[in-house]
Amino acid sequence: MGLIARVIEAAGVPTLCMTSAWDITHAVAPPRSVFVHHPLGHQTGAPGDAEGQRALVQASLEAGVALQRPGEIVELPQPWPGDPGWEERAYAPEHTPTGSDGKPMRG
Repeated sequence: MGLIARVIEAAGVPTLCMTSAWDITHAVAPPRSVFVHHPLGHQTGAPGDAEGQRALVQASLEAGVALQRPGEIVELPQPWPGDPGWEERAYAPEHTPTGSDGKPMRG
């Protein structure tokens, strides 16, 4: 999304990327980004948590207004709710699909 954001910004439309992949976002350097330490695909919060999602989106928009340097990433403090072990499970080798060569597959 960061590459697309740069093109949209070049056309004069402000953008804000929400990410949970710091390294990829840093490499792509979209104009404005906020990082949330949540499982991939859940940048806007946990399913069914409308109040938490609203607070996260609000915090993201407020951070986006304050960003001054292109490529800057602001880390938001909101933790992933109710599941402190999500990271250990998400990044465990048994949860990483591998090909016949044993290397992680890319989707």
